[in-house]
Amino acid sequence: MKNIINIINFIRAVEPRPGRNIDMQLPMREQIRLLRENNLRGTFLLQYDTLTDPSFDELIDDAATFCEIGLWLEIVQPQVEAAGLEWKGRYPWDWYNDVGFLIGYEPDQRFKLIDVAMERFKERFGKYPDSVGSWHIDAVSLKYLDEKYHISASCNCRDQVGTDGYTMQGGYYNQAYYPSVNNMFCPASTKENQINIPVFRMLGSDPVLAYDYQVFGYGYPYCPTLEPAQLARFSDWTDWFMDTLFTHSHGLCFQYTQAGQENSFGWAKMKAGLEYQLPFIAKMANEEKVCVMTLGESGRWFKENFDMTPPATVVSMGAWKRPDLRSIWYCSRAYRINLIMDNGVVRLRDMYLFDELYREHYINKRCDTHACEFRNLPVMDGAIYSNPSKRITAGIYFTENGQNIIWDDMIYEEISNNVAKIKLISDKRTLVVLLNETFIEISADFEDLALVPVYDTENVFGKKNEEDKFANKNNSKTSLSYIEKAEAQKRDVTFKMNGFDYGIKVTQGILGKDFTVKSENKKIKLITFNNHKY
Repeated sequence: MKNIINIINFIRAVEPRPGRNIDMQLPMREQIRLLRENNLRGTFLLQYDTLTDPSFDELIDDAATFCEIGLWLEIVQPQVEAAGLEWKGRYPWDWYNDVGFLIGYEPDQRFKLIDVAMERFKERFGKYPDSVGSWHIDAVSLKYLDEKYHISASCNCRDQVGTDGYTMQGGYYNQAYYPSVNNMFCPASTKENQINIPVFRMLGSDPVLAYDYQVFGYGYPYCPTLEPAQLARFSDWTDWFMDTLFTHSHGLCFQYTQAGQENSFGWAKMKAGLEYQLPFIAKMANEEKVCVMTLGESGRWFKENFDMTPPATVVSMGAWKRPDLRSIWYCSRAYRINLIMDNGVVRLRDMYLFDELYREHYINKRCDTHACEFRNLPVMDGAIYSNPSKRITAGIYFTENGQNIIWDDMIYEEISNNVAKIKLISDKRTLVVLLNETFIEISADFEDLALVPVYDTENVFGKKNEEDKFANKNNSKTSLSYIEKAEAQKRDVTFKMNGFDYGIKVTQGILGKDFTVKSENKKIKLITFNNHKY
């Protein structure tokens, strides 16, 4: 069992957004200072424009004496022009997906853009980078980075819907995974379809609040992540998050989070958070509670220990300032699921299936919209399918005789490196949920257990001309796929999204036409049926 923290700061040379006047070098200078003062090694991921800007040379040389230097692979004007392509962005760095990311270019153009960045890096450092990150890197580009440059690790954005135009919903919630050659956001289920680069999830998502924060808010003006410019600016949240992740949650095979901040926020916004976080992390490292590694080191460790993606959990028995909320995430190569307990009511808040044959949108063509989408296959999405204005909190609820069961306690246990056990207890009843790599088994000591789905139908199947509830100031539009079909017949719940068929088989239990599943001999067993081969 290993607890890993990556301190990753990624550095851009310019911040051209109107109304911003940010010293782009000051955050890097202070980050280097804090790392050195706390005897910590971090990873600096440099955007192409930073590599070609002489004003950053002294800082880069200083960081390289004790930190890992890698590549931040957003696309900028000088990189595009060096590759002999036309820049169509609004600014020299533009966060729109059709110009500022690899997916905005045809696959053969992506290779040219990668080569230009890699050669500039090698010219500067005498070797290719060991780690390459970005908010998202498509499967075609990751495969190219693996086969030509043999990088050790990559990193991408946490789950979110629409923020800045980037929808990444339904992936491995934390830790790391080997992506499919067809979808960088999906863990491969077979070695033949696996890209051998571990991809680590960034930004340290709060396991309780971050998932549906965009819908419910929870009364906080900052995103619930470890970013020092966000909720981690508060030291007591950082204390709670680190304790939750590394003291009370083992993660099955390993536990992980990423600290650090992009320089585009400016030093003033990240100062308090970083000045608290880094001494805190150093103290945990000195006490051998965590291992601080560079991104490249983490990738090599992952490859040495796992030849395929291992199951992972993130467990929180109480939220920050909300002890009534409890949350358990489980991810395997077949699916991810989240159970949440809110004032005694437990529901499956989220369930996505992973199928390595489900293709991302950008395999054979460029993204021609400002917004993008990387998704997997939804069974339940408690963020997208909820509708607070209709008082609909989406999920699959545990009921008895048509009423939500009120539980007194939720207990988490790890049975092995791939099986998690969740026990729900009340005065009169007990229920056990076993989460295995390919199936979910629910056992109760009472007869009338049922799983009842609750959702806003329009949010499942889509509604045209609706104001984008996931829009923010940097995003006028969200790219979002909806379910095309959902049916319940005999023992099969089947779905279709983007023309792709998938589903769940109820091998024990009674399936109703309304998707309700009633227990059979006090048990319910669900198995994903798709193209996985274990």
